[in-house]
Amino acid sequence: MAVRRSLTFARMDEIMPEVDRLLAGHTLVGNWGLAQMCNHLSNSIQMSVEGFGIKLPWLLRATVGRIAKREIFSTGVMRSGIKLPKKFLPATGLDDRAEAEALRAAIGYYFTNPMPRAPHPMLGKLSGPEWDRLHCIHSAHHLSFALQD
Repeated sequence: MAVRRSLTFARMDEIMPEVDRLLAGHTLVGNWGLAQMCNHLSNSIQMSVEGFGIKLPWLLRATVGRIAKREIFSTGVMRSGIKLPKKFLPATGLDDRAEAEALRAAIGYYFTNPMPRAPHPMLGKLSGPEWDRLHCIHSAHHLSFALQD
C-alpha cells in the first residue's frame, strides 16, 4: 500500500506549481480527491482574509489552541485525522481543474488584500508571516496525500 509523501513549502508561491504537477497525473493515498483538497485549501485561504465565522471558546483557544500553534509552527507538520466542523469539509463530485483554478484565485486574493488577517478559529490572532507559514504547512499536509504519477 502506498504511503503519504513528505512535502513542504517554504513559500505560498510553491503551492500552485505542485498542484499543476498533480493535475498531470496522481494517485491518492488519502480520503479526499485532489479537487476536494484544493477546495478545502482555497476556502481556508479565503476565510483567513474574510473571517471564518466561528471560533473555539476562549478557554480552548488559550489552552489547546496555544499547544497546537506551538506544535504546528515548531514541527512544520499538522496532525492527520482531526475532525473538522462540517462547514470546512469539501463537497464530493468536484472537478480537479476547476478547484485548482479556484485555489490559484484564492492565493491571488490573499496577496492582494491587506492585513490584518482574520483570527484563526483555534489558533487565534496570527501575524502575516505566521499566516503565510500556516497556509504552506496546511497545503503541504493535504497535498502530501496525492502522489505524482
